[in-house]
Amino acid sequence: MTAARSPIPDRTSQSPSRLSGTLRDVIIVLGRPALALPPASLPPASLPPASPPLAPRTHRDDTRGFDGRDGLDGLGALVAVATAGTGAAVQLVGSVGDDREGDEVIIRLGRAGVGHAALLRDPAGRTPVTGLEREPVPRLDAQDVELGLRYLSEVRVLVLAEPLDGEAQAVALEGARYHGAEVVALVTSGSVPDPDLADAGTVLEAPPEDLEAFVQVVARYAAGMEAGKSAAEAFREATDAVGWERADA
Repeated sequence: MTAARSPIPDRTSQSPSRLSGTLRDVIIVLGRPALALPPASLPPASLPPASPPLAPRTHRDDTRGFDGRDGLDGLGALVAVATAGTGAAVQLVGSVGDDREGDEVIIRLGRAGVGHAALLRDPAGRTPVTGLEREPVPRLDAQDVELGLRYLSEVRVLVLAEPLDGEAQAVALEGARYHGAEVVALVTSGSVPDPDLADAGTVLEAPPEDLEAFVQVVARYAAGMEAGKSAAEAFREATDAVGWERADA
């Protein structure tokens, strides 16, 4: 029997008591993941029959992520997967739709080594799929952010991978202060960062091109700080390893 989906997400459907143990010393990436393309296993009826294209693809092929393996999209998912690739423990806090595409995202995150215990399901939203127009996007408001962060008992680094509204951003930064976590905020190219973000930690502007290198820098930077390195040392090592030119170079 299939349960009816309510128009309002059930915020209590996932509770910390579901976890078998506490999640400690992890890197948290806050953002909504997407699929790189609709997987062949999904029924065509679940996708719009004729959808206009979105922004140009940033991937090397038509079915995978940057490394040809994960099939995920969205800056939060890409950073989380790259961070897991460094060997660090990472959790993705965000939301997906309560749909088959959301199921697929969760499966792929797990295969990539990314924790998703705090990834909420929004019955009113539709999981994004690159190249397809799918509205509305899953919600991620202040209460969702608070609920997601409540799953984590200890946080070393918080990566804000997408812009949040003022209230949600305030909740995220308060959570970082509570845990004593380093903050890395990713902003779009050409945008004016919120002063609160600059005061809280590091603000990095995602370039319009070569997003792969940017994602790797963010992942290595976060992993370095999680390992106990200073922000300056971790950033220098991350940019040197990826060959990314620093603004102060």
